[in-house]
Amino acid sequence: MASTGSSALLSIAKLMPIDRVFDVFKVQGQPTITYVSRQNGYFEAKLSQALNSRGSVCVLTGPSKTGKTSLYSRILAERSIEALRVRCDGSLRASELWKKALEQVNFTRVAELQSDRTREISVGAKLGATLGWKWLAGMLGEVSAEGVASWTEAEARQRVLSDPGPEHLVPLLKQLPLLLVLEDFHYLDPKEQTTVFQQWKTFVDEEVSVLVVGTTHHAADLAHANKDLVGRVFQIDLTTWSDNDLSKIASEGFKYLNLDVAAETSKAIAAESVGLPIITQAVCLSLLLEAGITEARPQITRVDWKRRDAYDALHRVALERFQAFESNYDRLIRGPRKRARKFDTYELILSTFTLDPLVFSLKREEIIERLKKLPLHGDQVPPDGSLNSTFGALGSFQQRLGIEILEWSARDQRLYILEPAFLFYLRWRKPRAQAPSTTDLLGELIVKLGLKNFDFVRKLPRQADS
Repeated sequence: MASTGSSALLSIAKLMPIDRVFDVFKVQGQPTITYVSRQNGYFEAKLSQALNSRGSVCVLTGPSKTGKTSLYSRILAERSIEALRVRCDGSLRASELWKKALEQVNFTRVAELQSDRTREISVGAKLGATLGWKWLAGMLGEVSAEGVASWTEAEARQRVLSDPGPEHLVPLLKQLPLLLVLEDFHYLDPKEQTTVFQQWKTFVDEEVSVLVVGTTHHAADLAHANKDLVGRVFQIDLTTWSDNDLSKIASEGFKYLNLDVAAETSKAIAAESVGLPIITQAVCLSLLLEAGITEARPQITRVDWKRRDAYDALHRVALERFQAFESNYDRLIRGPRKRARKFDTYELILSTFTLDPLVFSLKREEIIERLKKLPLHGDQVPPDGSLNSTFGALGSFQQRLGIEILEWSARDQRLYILEPAFLFYLRWRKPRAQAPSTTDLLGELIVKLGLKNFDFVRKLPRQADS
């Protein structure tokens, strides 16, 4: 059952109306009809609490494609707040970050939001000016009110953006419905991270909150970047989705389209979406398009899909949307200097992720335990030295290939899959008549590598063709 907020949005959408299946099951952009409040709105409540705590650094973490952007976009929309989004990368300097945020300010849009919130800006009247770049320049106090009055908006904007710092953002974030959102903070150079968080004290002192979005295992980078932030960081960690919540995405969408679909179909899709809503959305859309359904039906229509139809759609999505993983998969499992390596460490480590239960990170000791479950001869088990070498070289090896799928954290002694969709691709790159078992996946991996010295490969049951 959808949350109250989702139900209200669904009612509004029916008035709009949204008829195209592409707008119901959204693979790009933010979902509306099929937005599901996970765990009965737990994460929405937590993020709202974090934003209500003034002067805090709200850290929203989770694996890739688990709905972090959809979550905060939803909450900000409900609060009539506009996000100033800055996406970080290795080349971004701290000084450029503030400018990128300021460049996104749309004072017309802010005025509309401000009207919605029916909140006054007392300092605006003091300047005798409407919201705009002249207003901001005057707020910064660098020029007298009389001097600012003689500028055009374009001149004021140019002056403000000439050499901005965090103090240029404080008046905006403190008094207007705006929130600074930093995405992928962990990609910043460590020195730049430290500089940013040293400057961030300006925000904390002025009771201005900021939202940082990134992957779970990089949340600790905040504390390492600035010890003064300890106790001021409010972290919300999104796990991968439960099958039950993923099923709601499918069932709510089918219901909106006036389609009577067996609950088993939604459950089958959810169970194989590896905890990612984007895969559930894509598989539902593929099912509809394959059946020639492109719009909502005027009246309730029964659609008799079987589990096999869902499995066919899973395979289509793997090929149509994640085919780029194939070449990465080939290169990654073979590792560097294949002929020079005594042990098949790269492919063996990757194979541990095919074992149940399905996870997106493994500690070193967990990898070793899973390796013990593989049917290896004693001389095929990589020693500690080989594992250490592989973990240490993983980053530079992937960088040379131009891919980013795995990440080894020496600090956490844990291996992370940065793209959970990669595991989905491993499961559904081949057509299947049933959900793949661990034996199926291991067998396919070993056959692909041509590792004939694995005795058990000949004993594996052959996967039936669909």
